Amino acid sequence: MANRKESITIHVSEKDKKTVLLKVVYLKVGEVDTVKEQFIADICLRARWREPALDGVKSNSHVDFKKYWNPKIHVSNLIGESQQSIWTELGLVPSGEAYIVEKRRISGTFGERMELQDFPFDFQDLSIIVCTELPETVAELVEDDYEVSIVNVQCFVDEQEWKLHDFVDSEKREVSKDFTDVKFRNPGLIMRTVAERRAGFFIWNILVIMMLISTLSFTTFAVDTALPQNRLQLSFIITLTSVTFRFVTNQSLPKIPYLTNLDKYILGSMIFNWLVTIWHGVVSRFAYSRNLETMLDWWAFMSFVILYGTLQAYFFLMVLIKYLMRRNMVKDREALYLERAQKVMGLTWKSSKASLTSRRNKRKIAASNGKI
Repeated sequence: MANRKESITIHVSEKDKKTVLLKVVYLKVGEVDTVKEQFIADICLRARWREPALDGVKSNSHVDFKKYWNPKIHVSNLIGESQQSIWTELGLVPSGEAYIVEKRRISGTFGERMELQDFPFDFQDLSIIVCTELPETVAELVEDDYEVSIVNVQCFVDEQEWKLHDFVDSEKREVSKDFTDVKFRNPGLIMRTVAERRAGFFIWNILVIMMLISTLSFTTFAVDTALPQNRLQLSFIITLTSVTFRFVTNQSLPKIPYLTNLDKYILGSMIFNWLVTIWHGVVSRFAYSRNLETMLDWWAFMSFVILYGTLQAYFFLMVLIKYLMRRNMVKDREALYLERAQKVMGLTWKSSKASLTSRRNKRKIAASNGKI
């Protein structure tokens, strides 16, 4: 008899399946830690679902919400200790239909798998992964069609390094779990906004410095070919400087199994220095003919100049193209969000955005005038 009850609980008909509408508000976004692959945030998560048994009830005071169906949702990428408060209330729509509304205020650290191939010209999703303990036959998580998720870009702590985009979108996710002999698929929903890294620090403090170090390889050709030991000594110093600089930059990244754009640039510069060093050793083999040695060294110098210029142009062109493509994808997501927000909220959304833009402009003008 017990087995039969368990089977009935697991295999629920589709007509009993409930849809849970979710909305998230990023109240405050703190530090985005690339090395630990996490970010700090203060969010408000709201979930609501239809409850016909409460139709006609107009007050929360006499409702025991523990007696009614609950989706048992949780945030799966919340890590470590967090501050979380949960409260439940009754929500009524103009037609009289009743919804149970569960609100959560969560302050904590959220794990985020960083995609660092384009570092330091990268865009990172800041995701809130909401899941339920119930199987997909019982519950479905979707973004609320009558409310708009919001991110408060004014309360972004890490603004010096990142630019927080003003939109929130969602993506469905299903999680498979095995319990004894029965396989469940638990529905989930990813609510996310996007942070764009401000690459200025890395450009001026790493890329430009590495470019200056690598161009010093050309100065070794100023040493006479009759003194290969001096040429090799200078080349080794430049190479060791590049290696030391490489170790310093590793502190800004997690231990990832692939190369970022910054890795490729530094590694390419080191390979270029290595090729110049190898040439200084090879050219000394032609010391039996002074004219031949000088001519070969001249052509090698010109070849290295052309190679270096070509590689620099190729690298920065590829980075620019990939950056523009990724930015356009983010702008498309933002455009869809704005279209949906205006459709849901109408003139209210337009006026609120106009007011926010006006406040931002006033702050910028006041800051430029030295008032704040």
